[in-house]
Amino acid sequence: MPEMIKSKKRVGLISSDKVGPKMAGPGIRYLELARALVKFFDVTLFVPYSTDLVEKNIKIIPFDPRPSSFDLMKKVVNLDVVIAQSLYPPLLYKLKKRGIKFIADLYDPLLIEVLECTKDDNYRWRQSIFDFIFCSLVLEISAANHILCASERQKDYYVGVLSGRKILTPKFHDASPNLENFITLAPFGLDHRPPKAKNPEAIFQKFPQIKKGDKILYWGGGIWNWFDPLSVIKAVEIISLRRKDVKLFFLGTKHPNSLIKKMKTANEAVHYAKDKGLLDKFVFFNFDWTPYEERADYLMQAAIGVSTHFDNTETRFSFRTRILDYLWAELPMILTRGDAFAELCEEKNLGRVVDFENPKQIAAAAEAIIDNPTLTATIKKNIKEVKKDFYWTTIAGQIAAVIKDERWIERRIFLPRFLGLAFNFYLAGLLKKLSK
Repeated sequence: MPEMIKSKKRVGLISSDKVGPKMAGPGIRYLELARALVKFFDVTLFVPYSTDLVEKNIKIIPFDPRPSSFDLMKKVVNLDVVIAQSLYPPLLYKLKKRGIKFIADLYDPLLIEVLECTKDDNYRWRQSIFDFIFCSLVLEISAANHILCASERQKDYYVGVLSGRKILTPKFHDASPNLENFITLAPFGLDHRPPKAKNPEAIFQKFPQIKKGDKILYWGGGIWNWFDPLSVIKAVEIISLRRKDVKLFFLGTKHPNSLIKKMKTANEAVHYAKDKGLLDKFVFFNFDWTPYEERADYLMQAAIGVSTHFDNTETRFSFRTRILDYLWAELPMILTRGDAFAELCEEKNLGRVVDFENPKQIAAAAEAIIDNPTLTATIKKNIKEVKKDFYWTTIAGQIAAVIKDERWIERRIFLPRFLGLAFNFYLAGLLKKLSK
């Protein structure tokens, strides 16, 4: 993308999750986008809760995220554009009244994700959460001047949502027949600077059972219910019967936000490893959430990055953010088929793609990579080329082009319609609360 002169436009990014030393995907995304977009605009980053974070040239403003609080309403002022995952009706209405453009960041299709993350809860609770997220999504796409998503698959999904809600009308279509003025692919990204370990001994100090020279399978991020850690653990169990130098390391087990409970799948993974005598011998769990700036200490010791999941709708539309770290460190990867990254992995030879819930294939793939230095070198060379497309600077440049070129669909929400959408949103929120 050509070099852009910094604009006077004022852009606000509103994070839905904590931003600080310990962050999950949403917090990381908003911090990195703010860092990259500040080259083009005056940037303000709004973060829930308090933070000690200080960033050069970025205004960081904490806010009270409780639904009952109007704190954010008072602080979102003097902006031209707001980028956010979801906003409450009063703030959305304020943006529309003041002519502030709203870019809905829909890189994480929550309406599909919730089907998996609540699957162990009772049906009434699951339905109430689904209804609330649905009403929130309808509100966002009805108010948005532009939306962001992570992949072509997600774009197709949101086109379906737009059609189903009668938003993709003839008039809407004629304003942008190819939808370039309304939908931009802006996935999760990675740093253009190569990773550098501050403490290369960290993993060996914390887990002395892992020896230098061991081949480490690296599970980045947490263990959520829509992932399949058991198949990887079983694969390492198979490998352990014939060799002792292959270890599996889980970077995290629970979310850094204490309000998000530890998930059932994480407990099952730990219990299985313990019951089979693998825990702290061949399988290692980091029960603390690793600070964002320290993850390279562990990542740089890995031989292979792994990400396994199930055959379901969530997988089809997912965009696994942890895989960006594998690309960043040029790690050969083993991925379950079914999502966009698996397709990319097969197309560009970035590792091996395996069938769903197939420990034997995972074990075979791991040893094929570990025992073949020529293959590993080829994969790393391929990753070096592919990862350029995912630099935060590249992704921010795409968003900056939308803002600078004013690639919007002008949206007017008439008050009666907006009140109807807001009523549905708050009613769904009330029913969710009552269904606990």
